[in-house]
Amino acid sequence: MEEICEKITQFKSKVITELQGLTDLDITCKSLLVNYLNNYNSLNSTSMLKIQAVLDYMYEQVNCGKWKDVKLYLRKTITIASYLKLLVHLKCSIRLTEDLLKESFMIIDHGILFGCPLNEEPKLLQKCASIINPFVSQLYINENLNSETTSTVAFENNCNNLTSIDILDCPSMETFLRDYILKEKPVVLENCINHWPAMEKWKDQNYFLKLAGLRTVAVELGRDYTNAEWTQKLMTLEEFIKNHIFNTSGPVGYLAQYQLFEHIPELKNDIAEPEYCCFSDVSENVDIMAWFGPKGTLSPLHYDSKKNLLAQVVGKKHMFLFSPKDSEYLYPYDTELLHNTAEVDPRKPDLEKYPKYKEATPYYCTLDPGQMLFIPPKWWHCVESLSVSFSVSFWWE
Repeated sequence: MEEICEKITQFKSKVITELQGLTDLDITCKSLLVNYLNNYNSLNSTSMLKIQAVLDYMYEQVNCGKWKDVKLYLRKTITIASYLKLLVHLKCSIRLTEDLLKESFMIIDHGILFGCPLNEEPKLLQKCASIINPFVSQLYINENLNSETTSTVAFENNCNNLTSIDILDCPSMETFLRDYILKEKPVVLENCINHWPAMEKWKDQNYFLKLAGLRTVAVELGRDYTNAEWTQKLMTLEEFIKNHIFNTSGPVGYLAQYQLFEHIPELKNDIAEPEYCCFSDVSENVDIMAWFGPKGTLSPLHYDSKKNLLAQVVGKKHMFLFSPKDSEYLYPYDTELLHNTAEVDPRKPDLEKYPKYKEATPYYCTLDPGQMLFIPPKWWHCVESLSVSFSVSFWWE
């Protein structure tokens, strides 16, 4: 415990510097947090109650409007208060128990999910998790977690012949740029990610349990995000794997479009950003998202504004794609929230309800482990998993 506390307190001076720069923060909250950080040795259970009161107030502030409009200083305060709460939690504990570890990660993960990076220490809470993480693996013994057998999902498409997508074996950068990026044409790439450690490690769900089983993530529950009963729920990765990956009796659970590699950086060591992402018009970082779920997860027909390389690591997926030129035939929703999502389901299109769909040209492929699909900007795509599946998407301008 002393060793852990000593390592985590090494970030204290940077946190204080960041806190002092939050000029918009209420003076009462700011003074309380500064005082506790400067007098760490005097922290006790009463301090925890006051820190939690600050967090509750911040949560109330960030949940009263749209997430995109939340002031940055509020989220930074959540990160700082979560760090301080973790310090008090560890300082007031005597032994390193399973319950202590679970509560420590819950504090960290709520701070990551609702807070934001600090300028002085962008990976503050992730680094705290890495300090604690070596003590977790001993809690787990290998379990028999086997994926169900891949099976074919039937679909109807009797209005048009399916157009196949080119498959290339690790093309040159020049070929990829000239024939696909510049022409905005989809393509499947083979033998480009075989060197990723993830290709072997992620086959075993025990790997995720030992590395991050106690970590809290946001899971989508429901058929898909267009369904009225669709929702999101916070749960540990262990709960997600045991209750949704291998238990099909309840609602479909999907860790979809999730910044898992920012949340748990250890997993990022298992992959590598493809060189093809270097063809960018801006200097911004590539967005890396995780897509982890059981057989039958569905992303309805939609488009994204960025270039996308979708890498399939575990399992298989059916993919339907349509050119932006076919948008009028796909019946996009007439709402701000779903403007980039289509009403028609290309797996079983209802031609009586959507007669113009027969004018569209569907492209189709099955994405196997080790393959990547390049999806150009604004290209519509519908994705359905045929088995337990883990995909990684790379988005760039």
